[in-house]
Amino acid sequence: MEHQLSIVLGTYNRLDQLQRCVESIVSQTKTVFRLYVTDAGSTDGTVEYLQSIAGENIIPVLVGKKLGQAKAYNDVFNIVTTPYVCWLSDDNEVIDHGLDRAVSIIRTDPSIGMVALKTKDLQGPFVDAPFIGGVSSTGILNVNQGLLPTALLKKIGGFSEEFRDYGIDNALTAEVLFAGYKVVYSRKVALQHYRNWSEDPTSENYQWLKQRHEAAKVLYEERYGNQNTQELSGSYRMKTKVARRVKAGAKRYLTSDYVRTSAAVRTCFIILSSRYISILDPILTFGRDYHLVQKRRTG
Repeated sequence: MEHQLSIVLGTYNRLDQLQRCVESIVSQTKTVFRLYVTDAGSTDGTVEYLQSIAGENIIPVLVGKKLGQAKAYNDVFNIVTTPYVCWLSDDNEVIDHGLDRAVSIIRTDPSIGMVALKTKDLQGPFVDAPFIGGVSSTGILNVNQGLLPTALLKKIGGFSEEFRDYGIDNALTAEVLFAGYKVVYSRKVALQHYRNWSEDPTSENYQWLKQRHEAAKVLYEERYGNQNTQELSGSYRMKTKVARRVKAGAKRYLTSDYVRTSAAVRTCFIILSSRYISILDPILTFGRDYHLVQKRRTG
């Protein structure tokens, strides 16, 4: 059978996490896939591990140096030939055939440009949240890891290398949306996330990372903050007012544990906070394998 899905995965000196991720892809994916693992010069045994599992379906890309995430992924995107492609991080774990479900979703509707692989943190400050994914300052629900048609990804140009490492996922989400396609979230959790949150906030590296995040945020707002019509701006302002009242009411009448852990509450907050998700989304997506549909109205 021909390969249908390319999975692109970046790594650097995190062998234990990489092994878990690769094993989950193999055990949880029935779609015929190729896995490309781009390594930035690991010295912890990662290279040897990748060489030991290399084959027709698992292709190591041994770059040997740090190019920045955007370029490292784009270099692989350029050689992908399958109909669909997705990007993951080495600290992800695929569960419940999450990639298979995403492929099935995107095949159902040609107007869907990206399927967000719903992700749950297993470590860190958001471990109690039913799933992660924040609404940006421009009202876009960001996609942390996603799957999309390869032709669309190449048309857009892949990740913006201007962002280099931080904000590349958010920028790609916006590009797909502003190209006129829907961006949807898988209804079920597709990935588990083992992100390392042990960085000391007082360390020099932490401060450097913080500066990079802030710079990416400014660039994102400059690029995508003004691409909204007056009509949408008015309706969005109304939604945000309702969202504030709903959140205040939830804190008043519901327990903090329920607000923090309930998927229904989080979904409601996202719908009310997002510029491009219809307030009727729960009705419009009833019975489907996806929800939180973002669609940009034009004209």
